Amino acid sequence: MNNEVSVRTSGWEMDSRPVDIVVISSQLAYGAVGNTASARVLTEAGYRCVQVPTVILSALPHYPGVHGGPLPDDWFAGILDDLIGLGALAEVRYVLVGFLAHSGQAAVIAEWFAALRTKVPGVRLVVDPAMGDDDVGLYTDPAVAASYARHLVPLATGLTPNRFELAMLSGRELVAADDVAAAAAALRPDGGWLIVTSADPTGTAVISNLVATEEGTRTVRNERLRTGAKGAGDIYAATVVARLLAGADISVAADDAGRAVADTIREAPRV
Repeated sequence: MNNEVSVRTSGWEMDSRPVDIVVISSQLAYGAVGNTASARVLTEAGYRCVQVPTVILSALPHYPGVHGGPLPDDWFAGILDDLIGLGALAEVRYVLVGFLAHSGQAAVIAEWFAALRTKVPGVRLVVDPAMGDDDVGLYTDPAVAASYARHLVPLATGLTPNRFELAMLSGRELVAADDVAAAAAALRPDGGWLIVTSADPTGTAVISNLVATEEGTRTVRNERLRTGAKGAGDIYAATVVARLLAGADISVAADDAGRAVADTIREAPRV
């Protein structure tokens, strides 16, 4: 039986458009972070998005009484493999990886992405290494940081770490702006790009996102808006990919993503 033919001709799917992007990150029943945030951005931009959870939780872990946990490894690997086996990703253009529940998931994704790339040579991997931030420190197992660097960074076309995450991935102390630029240039994938979000210290009046490409580095600045809401990084990375899918270059995508995050914060209800 040819599974690729059956999934295309089954007549069971309300949405028969080709899949443009797979997002792999956290899934919350209540909360605009992870897959929920990324998929909304991409869907509103008109792209068919498949979501694969690394962890399923009732709400943000900041709340009391949260339930859930990592997806079992056999489920996680099986879901990814099924998407290839069904022929559902025959025209996929990007895979966006965000939060990982444990370090072993990076190896699973890397093996799966290598298999996907043999069938869809043009597919690209973007990694948003959700590990922590300057103000809160590391909010995942340190082994997860090493697993991003070992398994996913070598396969990526683009990376969107914040300043704290860049330090974790690069193993460098980032004190000055020149340190950030040097670390970004060193970690940038060959032929690809890297954006350091919140590249400046947290006390400054602006948000600086440093874009590193083969041509060099440039800085995109936006007003720093005070908020305790979570999910800005997910919105940023998804907007970058949405703009790349639309044909924009990475500098334009970075500009648009910064504005999208600022607009979302401005529009969020104040409590």
